[in-house]
Amino acid sequence: MNDDVLREIVSHADIRSVFRFCQVNKTLCHQQDDLFKHIYQRLYNHTSMAVFKNNTMTWFQLIKQCYLLEQLRIKIVYKYSIKELYTLQALDLSHNQLSALPPEIGQLSHLKYLDLSNNQLSALPPEMGQLGALHTLYLSHNQLSALPPEIGQLSALQKLYLSNNQLSVLPPEMGHLSALQSLSLHNNQLSALPPEIGRLSALQNLDLSYNQLSVLPPEIGLLGHLQYLYLSNDQLSALPPEIGQLNKLKELYLFNNQLSALPPEMGQMRDLRYLYLHNNQLSTLPPEMCQLNNLYIGW
Repeated sequence: MNDDVLREIVSHADIRSVFRFCQVNKTLCHQQDDLFKHIYQRLYNHTSMAVFKNNTMTWFQLIKQCYLLEQLRIKIVYKYSIKELYTLQALDLSHNQLSALPPEIGQLSHLKYLDLSNNQLSALPPEMGQLGALHTLYLSHNQLSALPPEIGQLSALQKLYLSNNQLSVLPPEMGHLSALQSLSLHNNQLSALPPEIGRLSALQNLDLSYNQLSVLPPEIGLLGHLQYLYLSNDQLSALPPEIGQLNKLKELYLFNNQLSALPPEMGQMRDLRYLYLHNNQLSTLPPEMCQLNNLYIGW
């Protein structure tokens, strides 16, 4: 088939058809480097995400692998190493079998969105801290037992999802994430929080449910912009009085704990609209909470 005809077909076909073409015509594409470049340019111009792979498989095997994924969300297949993707802004590697990340990931200095959820990661490379432009990071459903201190260097990070891992402690350096607005730590093994959590001054949503927390640090009261706090299914037996300083909090989930009393300072939480307390050991509420006229209490 004439090269010009092939290029014309590739130029006007939809992306899935290009993938199929590569599968059926592996040898033809492999032997004609100009055609390969044209196919790659077609994919690059019509998609917005990328994936890196090492050179243990051929480009065509990789095309086939991506095409056969149940959810084809990674749409650009790059021929070279990750360091060649330095202008990349979004990278989705979720629902794979990654057990480690290469140090070169730190070279993606323009990366803003990174999804590594539903893999088999047990650790993160320190170089992750070099992703200075990153604002969204998904790490849920992995096997992480600890986070590198360098995670505190992600100064632009706004959303961090760490649910369904094996974290037992958080590094104090997380307190440096001054832009962080949403932090999910649902279903880990946390028994305590570092005092530095109070430095997350921009935080609006904090999910600590399904952990092993028995106490909260007084610094929790410094989260002045917090609106949603999830503490259900922990082992809390008391709350610090400083929780009453969360004057922008709208929803507080405390069910399935071991609380026998609430601090009277909770009566200062003027914006609180929903408070869920069922399955605790409470027999009464502090009278100060009676002045919260717009509060719905579930217990």
